Amino acid sequence: MTQSPRPTRGLTLGRIFGARIVVQYSTLLMLVILALLFATSGGVELTRRTFTVGLILAVLLFVSVFLHEVAHAAAARSFKRDVNEIVLTLWGGHTSYDARALTPTVMGVTAAAGPVANLVLAGLAWIPLAWGALEPTLRDWVLGDVTLYLIVQWVAWANLVLAIFNALPGIPMDGGRVLESIVWAVTGNRYTGMKAAAWAGRVIAVGVVVVALGIPVLGGRSPDLFDLLWAMLVFAILWPAASNALKVAQALGKRASVTARDLTVAAVTVPHHVTVDQARSAAEAAGAVEVVVLAVDGAAAGHFPAALTDAVEEADRATTGLQSVTMPLPRGAAIDAGAGGDALVDALQQWWGRTDVWVAVDRGEIVGVVRLADAMKALQ
Repeated sequence: MTQSPRPTRGLTLGRIFGARIVVQYSTLLMLVILALLFATSGGVELTRRTFTVGLILAVLLFVSVFLHEVAHAAAARSFKRDVNEIVLTLWGGHTSYDARALTPTVMGVTAAAGPVANLVLAGLAWIPLAWGALEPTLRDWVLGDVTLYLIVQWVAWANLVLAIFNALPGIPMDGGRVLESIVWAVTGNRYTGMKAAAWAGRVIAVGVVVVALGIPVLGGRSPDLFDLLWAMLVFAILWPAASNALKVAQALGKRASVTARDLTVAAVTVPHHVTVDQARSAAEAAGAVEVVVLAVDGAAAGHFPAALTDAVEEADRATTGLQSVTMPLPRGAAIDAGAGGDALVDALQQWWGRTDVWVAVDRGEIVGVVRLADAMKALQ
């Protein structure tokens, strides 16, 4: 559940909570595959009737996944977040929403909404199953060899499984995002939370393989090809997702630790009317590498490296104005010395190509300059 950079390709079925409902073409393939699996489970012969039952079960499964994603969208909208898309994919679905200035509460509640929705659906499906007066009707309605009672029962169990699986506390499951938000809230560091959830995701990926292969052994038989394929398939989805999240957390955590102060080059400020010699002397006295030239109103209007004054003949420095060495600085090209991480990225996006430096400001005072090239290198 992240901010979507571009529209997802697929069939657009409408909108809900302002979000496009998109079904990727691969989802249709998965529907057919699931229909075949459900139709032939237990060694049942594949016929038009059994395939129809299998297709109904597959569609109901994807409806449950869709409602799971709608719950994510509803939770995001409750926090006044724009929801971009709800996408049904080959392996399930995802919801993209505006994740700027995210907080642990927004992330945790939005993530938890999906599994909670499946728990609610499972509960609703169990109501007619537990209602004795309805049971005869449910058992009398027959499609092929399957009663409506069994279909409703399957919906209840399917949603319970979806809820439990998605609640597992590791990335990429929703429970992983809940764990991330909890650790984030406790430590104050989102990337610590992301690392914890990513490692938990790796543990769960290994655990799925152990369980998938262990259950047959505990049942007194050797794991067959289906057990092995199922375990490897789930592992192939979970492990790379968790590992990628871990890499992102490590990279972004490093980025978050960088501040403008770390990149600041010492500078001295001088009024625009002084000479090169005076500016040079001020820089030497302050031990500054850069000189920031102030306009009449005291705002930074230009800058130059102190070493650039070497290009002016020594005999001429006392009479040469700063216009001969000053590079213009756009009004507003400044950054707070404590700014870091996302603030630096946003500033780079705003100022890249418009200036080569910012003036670094601390409590309203210019304390140096930050070269945009240095900031770009530090954030890569």
